[in-house]
Amino acid sequence: MLKTNSKKAAENIRAYIMDGFTPENITDNPPQEWHEIAAFILDIFRSEKYHFPQDFQYYHHCERLAFIDWCAGLPGVFDTCYYYNRSAVDDIGAILEETDEEKARYTESQAEELLTNLIYRELTKGERKQ
Repeated sequence: MLKTNSKKAAENIRAYIMDGFTPENITDNPPQEWHEIAAFILDIFRSEKYHFPQDFQYYHHCERLAFIDWCAGLPGVFDTCYYYNRSAVDDIGAILEETDEEKARYTESQAEELLTNLIYRELTKGERKQ
């Protein structure tokens, strides 16, 4: 089992994000480098989630909460089907290299929230490096 802040877990999250990155319907020239992909996903998120200034206030000025809500709505640029038809427990278990016993600690909703928080953390780290 990996700790969520370990280097290997961060690498696994980045690979998970890149595997789920689906820019085909959005751009003809998708980014290729990790930091560009992170910035691209966050730009799409912000443009879709914040149409009006009051939208940001709805989330009490917490972008992470808005990101969680956006992911639960199945964004087109990134695969977040773990909210609907795939097990978030299995996804987080694979990322953190957990056994079945270790995965059993999470409910689906806990795993969804943890996975989305890890994704957001890696995207914001990647965006800062751009």
